[in-house]
Amino acid sequence: MNPYSTPDFDNDEQASASADHAGSAGWTASPWPAGPAWAPPTSQLPPLGPGSSLGRSDVEGRSPMPPPARRRWPSVAVAAVVAAALVGGGAGYAGATLAGDTSTPTAGTVAATQPLAYTPATLDVARVLKKVEPSVVTVKTTIEVQGQFGRSQSGEAAGTGIVLTADGEILTNAHVVADATSITVTLHGETTARQATLIGADTTNDVALIKVEGVTGLTPAAIGNSDAVAVGDDAIAIGNALNLDGGVSVTRGIISALGRSIDVEAGHLTNLIQTDAAISSGNSGGPLVDASGKIVGMNTAGATSSDSVTAENIGFAIPINQAVKIVAQLRGDA
Repeated sequence: MNPYSTPDFDNDEQASASADHAGSAGWTASPWPAGPAWAPPTSQLPPLGPGSSLGRSDVEGRSPMPPPARRRWPSVAVAAVVAAALVGGGAGYAGATLAGDTSTPTAGTVAATQPLAYTPATLDVARVLKKVEPSVVTVKTTIEVQGQFGRSQSGEAAGTGIVLTADGEILTNAHVVADATSITVTLHGETTARQATLIGADTTNDVALIKVEGVTGLTPAAIGNSDAVAVGDDAIAIGNALNLDGGVSVTRGIISALGRSIDVEAGHLTNLIQTDAAISSGNSGGPLVDASGKIVGMNTAGATSSDSVTAENIGFAIPINQAVKIVAQLRGDA
């Protein structure tokens, strides 16, 4: 079983999770079983009930029409030995620390200790959210995939997007809009979805650019500098977690690591930002924000536990500097 998955899910999974897996970290982060990347479905799904959805790692909440084929969305695969090495390394370090303290200090060798004096800054999550939320949108798609015997099957998916321009350009993950026959966007403060079109997608880097039709005066996100991010910095993740009604979800944490590389079913992602801010299904395409309210990354994957690997609070975001360069290429500017 892959220990990682991109944050999206489908409606059938949402329905079963609420009935059988309430509070299950494994479900929210890894709704699909391990399997070949983008493999055609091998069997038909049973009919889904009302409010069910098909499933990516972004809340790709999909509400099927005819019984949809179970499709595997991008998932991040990290070798179990890596996770084991991390756990073992932590335990080893702790043991070395204890071993180094077994000697009894003698007179004249004990240095006077002074308390560490500092005043930690307070992260104002509510203030950051107020600044960023108008630039965060919900993205939903109708998808169509090829089922068994050449039969076409449909469903719905959902994720998150980031407003780039006042006239409706939206940044999101490529896997959020993959196989979409239609795309809609619900803007902040609105309840009616608007039609959007795909300008372009870079599936290798999991970046897509879409455009909402007939809008003006949107609030573009404040773009930060991901090259200036440091391990230990505050981080806030915002997005359409689990495709829940009532607005976006907000989680806080820190930048845990930089320059991460992970394998996903659609390929290999590099130079990622790792964070312990919770990233759930539906967060894909949403912003990772610094303490000043500037976007430093786009959330794209989260880790889950398996029989052989334990993972907690490990998520990944595409650095915003990298995403912006790809957007310029998709526009034809570069």
